[in-house]
Amino acid sequence: MNRSLLSLIAICVTPLFLLSCGHDQQLVSIQVTPSGFVFEGIGAQGQFTALGTYIHPPETKDITNQVTWKIDVANLATITQTGLVTAISVCGSGDVTATHYSDPANPTTSNLIVGTATVKGVDDGTPKCMP
Repeated sequence: MNRSLLSLIAICVTPLFLLSCGHDQQLVSIQVTPSGFVFEGIGAQGQFTALGTYIHPPETKDITNQVTWKIDVANLATITQTGLVTAISVCGSGDVTATHYSDPANPTTSNLIVGTATVKGVDDGTPKCMP
């Protein structure tokens, strides 16, 4: 095969590979930052961020406003859908989770990806918080 023909094949095939690779980009993990937050008082606030790691092509990007935020201890804090937590107590500890489907266009056939961080009241475990 001559060199010109090989060059032409490479030029034609390369863009097709790049287009198909980006088309199938999938979320593989979520990192929640910071990894933990301690509430120093009632009304204290903290902002969590969700960083999504994708493949095909590999990329890490801020998905804070695309995930679903939850907290597993309702009497400790509230969390908004933008990742802002507000303390309603200084007693207790729990987890904040950020969830998103690996392929949001096909949630029934994709994996639910979860990232977590811990939250804790400053007085958790002290006599002040004992019943």
